[in-house]
Amino acid sequence: MEHASEFKHEFVDGQIYPWGHPDMLGMYDVQAMSGASLPHNIVTSNANFHLGNHLRGKGCRVFGSDMRVYIPLTGTYLYPDTLVVCGKPEIQQNGKMDLLLNPVVIIEVLSDSTSDYDRSGKFMRYRSIESVKDYLLLDSRSIRAELYSRTENGQWTFSEVLDPAGTVALGSVDTVLTMAELYEDVQL
Repeated sequence: MEHASEFKHEFVDGQIYPWGHPDMLGMYDVQAMSGASLPHNIVTSNANFHLGNHLRGKGCRVFGSDMRVYIPLTGTYLYPDTLVVCGKPEIQQNGKMDLLLNPVVIIEVLSDSTSDYDRSGKFMRYRSIESVKDYLLLDSRSIRAELYSRTENGQWTFSEVLDPAGTVALGSVDTVLTMAELYEDVQL
């Protein structure tokens, strides 16, 4: 169905939802499906571009929002805004669709309709993937980065950057992104 569909869908808890649905209640929300705001798209594009440049030659690859991530523990698949795989991508075939199994970094760009779900339900699912070490949330409405990082003992730490001159350190890929890079050309 997904391969032939005009829209992306996420599979959560045995239910199919339109991609980006804010409350995951299963009701189609035309506004959520119609696309993200300009700032959301610019932040996502900046994250893909600058992270890709920083990771060049390090054995890691950046993927955009068309790469589905499979979460075996819950049988869920989701579309992160940006993700990073280091080494060989582990893929599970689902018909004609590829499901990625081993992301290291996942980035979601927050909007009014998705921020609560990105912070709670999505984070709960993503952190069940053993390979995920950094989960970065970037606000599309203000200059704000929230980083959750998995420690060596499996605990999650939280850091927040509100300073436009600040930096975000993604330890799992030994990379530092500046807020200026992430919010380049974004008018808030």
